[in-house]
Amino acid sequence: MVDRNRPARYKVGDKAALKATGQSVEILDVRRAEFIPDFVYKVRVLAEKPARPYNLSVPEHDLEDR
Repeated sequence: MVDRNRPARYKVGDKAALKATGQSVEILDVRRAEFIPDFVYKVRVLAEKPARPYNLSVPEHDLEDR
């Protein structure tokens, strides 16, 4: 059972990492998901040069603490 009243794990401005790649991200926006019982985060992937940073939307279970 999912607790729909629990707070989001991260807030805007927090730093985290993508579980799949370990890349650092900064949280830009937090919202409730419509089709999955989780929060969805708009994140900026902090890529190192020569790559440029880019934005993604990922569910909370795809992030880990940095």
